[in-house]
Amino acid sequence: MRKAVALLACSTLLAFAVGGCATTAAPELRQSATESAEARADQVAHDALLSGPFAGMSIAVSQNGRIIYQKGFGKADVETGRAVTAETRFPIGSITKPITCRAVQALAAEGKIDTDAPVSRYLPNLRSPARDVPVRNLLDHSSGIENYLELPDFPYDKPVGLSREQMTQFFDAQPLRAPTGERFSYSNSNTYLLGLIIEAVSRDYYDRFVARHVFAPLAMTHSDFLADASSEADRALGYNSNGSRFTRARGYDWLVPFSAGAAVSTTADLIRFSDAEFSAKTPKALRKRLMARQRLGDGELSLYTQGCLVEGRLGGMRKFSHSGSIYGFSSHMAHYPDQHLSVVVLTNSQGENYPPVNVSNRIARIFLGQPAPVLKDVSADPVALDSIKGDYDVGHRRLGIDRLGFDFKDGQLQMIYGGVHSGAPPLPLRSLGNGLFVSPIDDEQFFQFDSSGGNIKLTLTYYDGVMPFHKQQ
Repeated sequence: MRKAVALLACSTLLAFAVGGCATTAAPELRQSATESAEARADQVAHDALLSGPFAGMSIAVSQNGRIIYQKGFGKADVETGRAVTAETRFPIGSITKPITCRAVQALAAEGKIDTDAPVSRYLPNLRSPARDVPVRNLLDHSSGIENYLELPDFPYDKPVGLSREQMTQFFDAQPLRAPTGERFSYSNSNTYLLGLIIEAVSRDYYDRFVARHVFAPLAMTHSDFLADASSEADRALGYNSNGSRFTRARGYDWLVPFSAGAAVSTTADLIRFSDAEFSAKTPKALRKRLMARQRLGDGELSLYTQGCLVEGRLGGMRKFSHSGSIYGFSSHMAHYPDQHLSVVVLTNSQGENYPPVNVSNRIARIFLGQPAPVLKDVSADPVALDSIKGDYDVGHRRLGIDRLGFDFKDGQLQMIYGGVHSGAPPLPLRSLGNGLFVSPIDDEQFFQFDSSGGNIKLTLTYYDGVMPFHKQQ
């Protein structure tokens, strides 16, 4: 959960877009043939605490339904020095979305929700155009409904005291970003509405319904929606990072992120959830619903499933994942179905640090037996770089970014958030050859330029997803 530019601010590729962010790159993993997987995973976490930086971090890995690695690192409370443990609870931000989507699809499997029906069937007081969108387009962010976090009048700095009606009034009458079904455009408004649909259909409060029908059946005994950490001894406090300093993040009312980002959990509970999505604990009919994908306007399948998971790959291995971020916390959950492996990384830091997906990928490679990628800098052809210069607009898959600009200066390609003339500080990229560049801040985020078809196209690998951009002519 993030606000407008803050949706991407100071996390890897956009670190310089808002200024004042550190340039520390993600550490290269030091590997030895004699080191155990556990020792190598420990090293990844220790390096991340120092170079991220992160105040604290909890990591768990399971294989074949059994946790094989679980540890806490750093501080749950920087002021008192209280340490993160394997049992520490963290707000998980948008990892709440797969939890919400599981609840919706379970109701759909029982015939209580028709995902082809318009939202108005369940929320008749909602205004147009949001009321006219089919439920299935809320599930995979193809509705076109505006993300309330990107609206200038949304009180991001005072996320308290907003009723459900007040929340929907921020976005339900806003014009659609694109025709419904045309493109993927990540929007917390979609999953917020799904929570309201759950309440309307079940005639129960969203948090109580999820506790009874998701958390309890999956033995997620340390998961809930309590936003106030003041009375919890096992709860991490949230921090914004600035250099090596951490400042407490603002508090919030859980009813603001609601079904889009309000859950609190542990690594063990999320391992149970992740494993269950792909096991016999999920009936085949429900699993089919959760894994289904729709085609977008460009004819390509959306990478985002109807169960609110991003389908991708790591080193050729299939991967289903979701990231989260909310007021001083950031997280990542991933499952590799063919290897029956799950990885969960929870942190209590948000700001200039590279995202936990970077840590998650490094940990996964260790337990999947994949070698760490070797990224070797290659001098780029100045003629080729000169042809790359210009602005690129996002295509049919959008994650808070509409335009990226690129310029060639001092022998390097530089990325400018918002376009060449946006005024944002440039970020020099590392050249890996053959039109491939990587962020110097996060070596899991790549920019691939392709001019084979005449017009130069850009593919951005970002937060487990692949985003196409097209150069302005």
